Amino acid sequence: MLDPTSVAAISAVLGAVGSGMANEAGKWAWESTGGAVRRIVGREVPAPVAQDEQDEVARMVHERIRSDPRLAASWTAFAARVRRAPVPAGAVRSDLPASIRFFTDRKEAMKQLQREASRRPDGRPRLALVHGPDGMGSSTLAVHFGAQPTRLFPDGQIYADLGGGGSGGARDTGTVLRALLRQLRVPDEEMPTGTDELGAFFRDRVADRRLLVVLDHAYSAGQVRPFLTPAPGVFTILVARTPFPGIDAVRVPVGPLSDRDAVRLLTDITDKSTVAAARATLPSLLQRCGGSPYALRAAAYQLSAPTLPPRRAGADGDPVRGAAEDNYRLLAPESARLYRLMALRAWPAFDAAAAARTTGRDHEGTAELLDDLADRMLLERGTGDGRYHYRHGVRAHAEAAAIREDGIAACSAALHRTLSGYADLAASAAHQALPKSWRVPAPTGDRTGQSYEDEGAALARSSPSWATWWRRCAARRSPATRTPPYASAARCGRSSSRRASTRCCCPHSASEHGSPTPTTPRAPTPEHCTHNSPTPSPS
Repeated sequence: MLDPTSVAAISAVLGAVGSGMANEAGKWAWESTGGAVRRIVGREVPAPVAQDEQDEVARMVHERIRSDPRLAASWTAFAARVRRAPVPAGAVRSDLPASIRFFTDRKEAMKQLQREASRRPDGRPRLALVHGPDGMGSSTLAVHFGAQPTRLFPDGQIYADLGGGGSGGARDTGTVLRALLRQLRVPDEEMPTGTDELGAFFRDRVADRRLLVVLDHAYSAGQVRPFLTPAPGVFTILVARTPFPGIDAVRVPVGPLSDRDAVRLLTDITDKSTVAAARATLPSLLQRCGGSPYALRAAAYQLSAPTLPPRRAGADGDPVRGAAEDNYRLLAPESARLYRLMALRAWPAFDAAAAARTTGRDHEGTAELLDDLADRMLLERGTGDGRYHYRHGVRAHAEAAAIREDGIAACSAALHRTLSGYADLAASAAHQALPKSWRVPAPTGDRTGQSYEDEGAALARSSPSWATWWRRCAARRSPATRTPPYASAARCGRSSSRRASTRCCCPHSASEHGSPTPTTPRAPTPEHCTHNSPTPSPS
């Protein structure tokens, strides 16, 4: 076996990468190789053109790595990546969320998707826009279609939540593109840095694949355009609450279930005897649920009740909020308080640690309460990462309940605890990721936050959740951001977290960003913050 650190092996790698520069992916691989050579040799090296130049670069790399085991290991790992054989189609995993056990109706919608996915290629993107109100199952339809046994997508199914229709706001385009590329098993170091270049790189990587791409919670043509490709083997499904103009897509509306299909769904969830015994309450329950699959699933337990619980005035207008009200009334006091207080801001996601800070409870007990809320369909679970988020209509109900039942003072105090906890976590993770940087001073006093094993662990903690960090900054930026009655908590969070906020909520001083004064922090955006330091993840 050829030694990967020999001159011949290094030259072979350079030749293999150089011969694949006909497309954008090949060009980026060539640039990555140039970066690897520069790091090993310690200076800029002109790109080789002729074979003798390629051999000379190989000898330069060999001279450096033969006496440095660390550099040798780095080159060996790099060479293994660029020469790795393509992943067999059958081995590509599906990255779609889990589908559901009982899927009712939607036959016409499934046929529409099947026709668009299998039509003859004609240069137009294979594109469908699935749209329906919150709780009607538009996301479920897209995932269920992708989960069906099909030969149309042998290279896999990838998924991204764009966040445009969720409670946490839209995600940055570059962040989503990187997430999709990781699902395609592209190493981070091979991805370009600019958003436009990332879009071109993504489209090039999928150009010769037979792939399903599901983009959930889309809201505009401009948002989704970087992800669209005319590649004949790629079928993209956009999921939105309402249709939007500007794209040439097959529109697939998802409306309420008929009473017949609603009864069938309830029968699947429970059993025939339970539905048959619920003759007295079934008509009222169907009316309350309004054909919403989410509301029907959340209300299935009520079939065995002799009468339906009363609702507050106005709750019946939205089946999702109505179902949340019914389940909320069954919660124990500590669960109900957690449910209310975590809804005070539209966090994209949060874990037990964040919820424990907000409520002042212990971590273990809070984790159990979160799990119970998810079981009652008042929270949505993440993809096995211990994080949770609200459905849009459910969060609206929880926020209104917090204002009504907890009052301004309690809401402000809870939000203040959340913001202070995020600021401590941010400062701690940023300092541990960049311990030698003057821009990230060590936290003082009792604001040390969590400890990490090494700089890499702190950096890993910093990367997953930019969106929550921007939300935290926006909450602290102005008490009039959304003008709720408890918005004064934004001032509390700002004053109590002054040491972190003077760096505009990222690890850099306000003066470095051109802020008018250090005491006027502003919420950063990926375009605003140009420093190459990590953005701490709050949960």
